[in-house]
Amino acid sequence: MIAYLQGTLLEVGTDYAIVLTGGVGYLVHLAKSTLMQLPLPGASIELTIHTVVREDNLSLYGFRRASEKELFLKLIQVSNVGPKLALTIMSGLPVEDLATAIRGEDLVRLTAIPGIGKKTAERLIVELKDKVLVWLAKGGTDPLPGSLAAPASISEEAISALVNLGYTRQEAQQALKSIPGASDLPLEKLVREGLKALS
Repeated sequence: MIAYLQGTLLEVGTDYAIVLTGGVGYLVHLAKSTLMQLPLPGASIELTIHTVVREDNLSLYGFRRASEKELFLKLIQVSNVGPKLALTIMSGLPVEDLATAIRGEDLVRLTAIPGIGKKTAERLIVELKDKVLVWLAKGGTDPLPGSLAAPASISEEAISALVNLGYTRQEAQQALKSIPGASDLPLEKLVREGLKALS
């Protein structure tokens, strides 16, 4: 099973991205929130993956953070919620807001998500309320300790920090790419090294 991809972002579609790694382009389905976080095509990318194998199809679902994948896996355990609907649900609300809506039994917010009716919203609440409480207690959208997605999320935070300091996203990405062993550095050091590269 494919559980992780690291490669070059080749193409971005309305609900997918193609990641080139080892000479093979993998089509990965993504939530809208993940698509909005992606760098420009040609940049390197890391995704934690959930693979769904059916008789006539193999589908990849990608996430920037291991905690987002964890919430996705909880969603597909709900009756009549498959991977595509789970991704639709995660596209309808930021993951932390989605978890809060389930925990707070907020039918109005849940049924406002396209494709989610009252029965599905009620099932999400009944079957996930306690699990979502555990997910939030573990840190919610923060990357899980030791997760494969942690380096990607740390670099994303470093890019955000540099953008907040007045640099463009592209400048920040290029600066971080030039740092040896960037994926192993803590956030503070990564930002400092990024500033050195930019100066």
